[in-house]
Amino acid sequence: MQTEHIIVTGMTCGGCVNSLTRALKAVAGVGDVNVTLATGETSVQYDENLTSPEQLRSAVENAGYGIK
Repeated sequence: MQTEHIIVTGMTCGGCVNSLTRALKAVAGVGDVNVTLATGETSVQYDENLTSPEQLRSAVENAGYGIK
């Protein structure tokens, strides 16, 4: 398992955190997701054989959020 750290922008509430978490967990190979609303810091553990950092970033953007 690898860990990817992403700074996500555009989150305003707990619902945003839940939405982002669901979007990332829907990506094949994603295990644990931790999102900090106040800072936008997002940590994603994933299987590098099943997904890539680019796919994780794409899932964030497709969920309607930005990446810093």
